[in-house]
Amino acid sequence: MKRKVIVIAGVIAVVAIAITVFMKMMGGSGVGIDNNPELEVKGDSNVLVAYFSWSGNGQQMAKWISEETGGELFRIVPSESYGEDFDSCADRAKDELDNEIRPELSEHIDIETMAQYDVIYLGFPVWWYDLPMPVWTFLEEYDLSGKTVIPFFSHNGSSNGANSVNRVKELANGATVLTENALSLRGSNVADSEKEVKDWVKNFSK
Repeated sequence: MKRKVIVIAGVIAVVAIAITVFMKMMGGSGVGIDNNPELEVKGDSNVLVAYFSWSGNGQQMAKWISEETGGELFRIVPSESYGEDFDSCADRAKDELDNEIRPELSEHIDIETMAQYDVIYLGFPVWWYDLPMPVWTFLEEYDLSGKTVIPFFSHNGSSNGANSVNRVKELANGATVLTENALSLRGSNVADSEKEVKDWVKNFSK
């Protein structure tokens, strides 16, 4: 009987570890928010705050950055929503990354408007130690030559961004990507990080 209890405890421990690793690979857990876009951008600012957000962390960070910079908000919206369920979202994200599937986006910025931006703050969660595939689609859609791209991201363990920030540099052809200045926040801390986010933004206006 004692041996059986030990075996069961061991199985539970292994499952718990597996779940923890799984969550770290995806950059967090929770429930997905809506798949709605922001208002259409007009190119009225030279700063664009573009972000992809499933849980809402990236969206909150983006809004604070927009408030501080006056930048226009653009949400990277996949045509097919990832839904609210974490496990389903994680499975799809893994499949897309493994097979280099670029999801179609429902929202786009026209060429003339994109040309007005000098600085692009780019937000995303770290998924499977890399950049979510909708952000691949976004970066490959535009000519970012001569622009400055500043990454910001949420994570659940990959505080250095794993391969995500380097991937931004790889995909943002012709842009200056400030990889060393990227903002990294643990997903569970985002809600209380308004001052940290806005203080970070001020570093680029000095």
